[in-house]
Amino acid sequence: MRALILGHFSTVGDIESLEYVEHVLGTEGIAYDVLPYKPEIARSLPGAISLKALDPAAYTHLIVVCGPIWPELLERKGIALERFAHCTRIGVNLTMVLPVEKWDPFHLLIERDSDRTARPDITFMQETKPVPVVGLCTIARQKEYGPRQRHREAIGLMKGIVASRDVATIEVDTRWPASRNSGGLRSPAELLAVMSRLDLLLTNRLHGMVYALKAGVPVIAFDPVLGGDKVTAQAAMLGWPAVSTVENASPEWIAKTFAWCMSEEGRSRARSVAADARRTLEPTDRQLRSALRERFPTKPLPQTKHRGVFRRLIGALRD
Repeated sequence: MRALILGHFSTVGDIESLEYVEHVLGTEGIAYDVLPYKPEIARSLPGAISLKALDPAAYTHLIVVCGPIWPELLERKGIALERFAHCTRIGVNLTMVLPVEKWDPFHLLIERDSDRTARPDITFMQETKPVPVVGLCTIARQKEYGPRQRHREAIGLMKGIVASRDVATIEVDTRWPASRNSGGLRSPAELLAVMSRLDLLLTNRLHGMVYALKAGVPVIAFDPVLGGDKVTAQAAMLGWPAVSTVENASPEWIAKTFAWCMSEEGRSRARSVAADARRTLEPTDRQLRSALRERFPTKPLPQTKHRGVFRRLIGALRD
């Protein structure tokens, strides 16, 4: 026996429905091939066959999996059901566009929904183990650092980490206002809400690192400035060890640091940073409040011949 599995396979639900059917066929000892409707999907799906390579005589079963189906769809995709007249035909997790009495080419139809019935989506039968959620918080350049910038290299390191591991990745943006924020985040509270749901953050931004730790989330920070600058200085102040300049971030260091951040020790250390930082800042808070109540003598402003340059530099340093 050999089955041909046919379907859209263009959403994660399609893929997990396919995996469910593959699992059932495997436990029943039935070999199979997979044929997506679209050639571009076939190129992305390992082991899938193309329509040109299709030989209906090679199969004893035709299994159509997941998504809407109607006669014109099969015709447009070059699938002639007459060529599978000898096969046992099964429909799994399908949405039947036409009434079943009008069109049902299957010996067994286990539809997801039709005019006669509805069932839970078949993906509920497939065990899905969640993977860690890793945030990416990046900045592409900071011109105030001139030739010391290593931002592209830092982003490359971060993308390499997620590409080589089984993790779910989301972009997290610290820019404000919401019109500049890629995720539409409107406030520090919204940013912190997103950060708190991560398992790990990867960043080359100071406030990316700060807000992850404020949320109690481990963070691997890559200082994007040659020799290190404000990201490294802040990590040292906070006592957070998972930080490196780009030039010192070896594959060994990355692997070791990633494992530590995902461990209970790393998560516990991250949770303690915010409380430690607040304790450290308590004297600063008192100092500020005292200064607001005090009258200071006049203090002359420093003179400079390059006030315009100075103002532009101050503006550029604002994060």
